[in-house]
Amino acid sequence: MKQDEEVGDRSVPTLWTVPAVSDTAVAALSAILDDLESFSRFDSAAAAAAERAEQALTTARELGLVEFELRAQLVQADLVRRRGNVAEAGRVAQDVRRWAADHDSRHLLARSNHLLAAVFQELGDLSAALEHAVQAIDLLDEDAVPALRIDHLARMADCLGLQGDRGARERYVEVLQLAEEQGDVERQLLVLNNRSYVEMLAGEFETALGLATRLQTLAREHGVALSIGELDTVARALIGLGRLAEAEAVLLPGRSPELLDASPDGDAGADFLLTLAEVQRRQGRVAQAQETLDECVRRCEANGLTSIRVRARREQAELHAAGGHFEAAFAEHKLYSQEALDLQSAQRDARARALQAMYETTEARRQSRRYRELSLRDPLTGLYNRRFVDEQFPRLLEAIAGTEEAIAVALLDLDHFKRVNDTFSHDVGDQVLRIVADLLEQATPAADAGGSFAARMGGEEFLLVLVGADPATAARQLEDVRRSVAAHPWGELVPGLPVTISAGLVSTVGVLRQVEAPCLVLQTPAAMAAGSAAIRRARSSSLIPPQTP
Repeated sequence: MKQDEEVGDRSVPTLWTVPAVSDTAVAALSAILDDLESFSRFDSAAAAAAERAEQALTTARELGLVEFELRAQLVQADLVRRRGNVAEAGRVAQDVRRWAADHDSRHLLARSNHLLAAVFQELGDLSAALEHAVQAIDLLDEDAVPALRIDHLARMADCLGLQGDRGARERYVEVLQLAEEQGDVERQLLVLNNRSYVEMLAGEFETALGLATRLQTLAREHGVALSIGELDTVARALIGLGRLAEAEAVLLPGRSPELLDASPDGDAGADFLLTLAEVQRRQGRVAQAQETLDECVRRCEANGLTSIRVRARREQAELHAAGGHFEAAFAEHKLYSQEALDLQSAQRDARARALQAMYETTEARRQSRRYRELSLRDPLTGLYNRRFVDEQFPRLLEAIAGTEEAIAVALLDLDHFKRVNDTFSHDVGDQVLRIVADLLEQATPAADAGGSFAARMGGEEFLLVLVGADPATAARQLEDVRRSVAAHPWGELVPGLPVTISAGLVSTVGVLRQVEAPCLVLQTPAAMAAGSAAIRRARSSSLIPPQTP
C-alpha cells in the first residue's frame, strides 16, 4: 500500500515507480519537455509555450510519469514568474526540489535550483540566487541538452555580474563560446545583452558599448529584430558615453505602438520610453521629451507600473528644470523622493510576503524576519531608517518611563554636504554617507544589548540614540563621534574639502514622566524639533560645532 504526499497541486506516490509505458510515448513526451526547457525566449511565444506545457503535464499525469509531470510544472512555474508571480513560481520550485531530493532525481534538482536562482534574483537576494545557480550547474548531467548548460551557466554569470563580481566576465566569455559553438543565435544575443548591462552597472561604458555593437551586428547578420529591451541596452551604453544623438537613432525604431505593446519585459515599453525621453531632454528638445514622457506615464498608469512611474517623476522634475520652471521642478522632485521611499518600503514588504508564500515553514519565518529587518534598514548605509525610529523610539521611552534610566538623542547633520555632491558627484557623496554611517555604528557598539542605535533620517541627517547615557556622558560620546568624523582621512575621497558634522543633543533626564504610551509617541516629534533647534544653535555657538580636531 502506498501513502500519498503533496507536490504542487496534486498527490503523488511516495514509492516512485515508472508504470509500463511504451518507449515511443516516453520518447515523444521527453522530446517535448526538452524543447520547452530549452526555450530561450518564452516571451516571444508565451501563450504557445503555456499551452504546450499544460498538454505535456496532462499527458504525463495520464501516463503516470511523475518526473515528467514535475518537469512540466517547472516550465509552467517559470512562465508564471515571467508574468510577475514570483512567489508562486518559488513555491512550485521548492516543492519540486523537495520531491527530487527524496527521489534522487538529479535533473529535477538541477532545474528547480535553476528556477530558484531566478526567483531569488528577482527578490533581490543575490547571495541565495548565486547559491542556487551554482547547485543548478553542479547537478546538471554531463549529457544534458547543450542549451540547458548554456542557460544554467548564463544565470550564474548574471548573478555574479549583478553582485559586481569580476568573475562574471570569464563566465560570460565561456557561455558565449558555448552558444557560438552550438550556432545558437538567440542565446548569443541574450549573453551579449546581459553582459553589456552588467558592464554598465560597473561604469564600464566603453566595454558595454563594444558588447552592444556586437549585439547589433549579430542580429543584423542573422536577420533578427532586436527587442526594445535590447535596443534600450545599446542606447544606454551610448548615453553613458555622452553620444546622445546616436542613442536616439538606436531607440527610434522601437517607438511603434506594436513593438512597445510587445515588450518582452512586460512593461508595455514604458521603461524604453523613459530612456527616450531622457535622451530627447538632454539634447534640448524639451517639448518632444515631454510628449514621450506623457506616453510613458500613460502606459505606467494603464498597466500599474509603479516602479517606472516613480522614476518618471524624477525625469519630469528634470524636464521642468530644463524649461525654467524651477518651482514645479522642486515640487515634482519632492513627490519623487517620497514615492521612491514608499516604493522601497513596499518592495521590501512584498519580498517578505513572497518568501512567506514560498515556504510557509520555519525557513519561511526565518527569511521573513530577515526581510522584515531589511525593511527597517536604509539601503545606502545599512543603518536603521526612519521607519525603525518611528517604531522603536516610543518603545524605548515607554520602557524607561518612571525609572531612573536615561535616554539621550542626538541629531547629526553633515556640514555643507551639498558641496560634496556638487564638487565630486553624488556617487562620492554616497561613499561619504556610508563612511559616516560606519563611524556612527562604531559609537553604538552595544546596540543589540542595550537598545542604543544609529539611524539615517534622510539625506545627510542622522540620529544617534544612546540608552543609559546621562547628558554629560552623551555629550562626551557625541564629541568623540565629531572628532572621529573630522579626523577621518577624507583627502583620498574628497581632496581639499573637509567633512565635518554638527549635532544637537536632548535627554530625557528631568523631562520624562510616567505617562501612557500614546502620549510618549506624541512627545517624540517635540524631542526631534528640540534636536533640530540644537543643531541650528550649534552652528552659531560652541555646541559641537563644525571644526577640525
